[in-house]
Amino acid sequence: MNKSTRIVSWLLSGLILFWILEFYFASFFSYWRILPSVLFAWPILLFNIYCALHIPDASSRFYRWFSLTVPVLLAIILTLPTAQVLLTKQEKLLTTTSPNEAYTVNVYKKTNPTVLVAERKGPLWFKQHLHVEPHFDHLVVQWITNNQLQINQHVIDLRKAGHLK
Repeated sequence: MNKSTRIVSWLLSGLILFWILEFYFASFFSYWRILPSVLFAWPILLFNIYCALHIPDASSRFYRWFSLTVPVLLAIILTLPTAQVLLTKQEKLLTTTSPNEAYTVNVYKKTNPTVLVAERKGPLWFKQHLHVEPHFDHLVVQWITNNQLQINQHVIDLRKAGHLK
């Protein structure tokens, strides 16, 4: 029981760490965000702490300490993205579709801090941030071609979005 509980605890810790990294880096590099909101990570993290607490005392103290310390540290780290999700309010400004109707892009105004975000949604909860503009005073959205969108003088090629440039 103790080895399987330890392994489950470590695998869940790895999943939560991947979840946190994906939350930040997917938006930063315009990759598809494949995991649901970080709010869904909390039940998994609580189960992880439960598993770590049920590692028997007879096993190595290091394994027990490590299996309990890592989820607690991840819980502390997870509070920032959770607060960011809960405190950010978004207002949909417009939805635009490409001329050939292959792409649909939603443009939001998010607060805390105020930014302009253009994103496209995929299946299920998948979404991709295409453009983030921190200090904007107006919004001009125009399709240049079937695959290129211009938002406030910034051209986005939707075929290449999410790939390294």
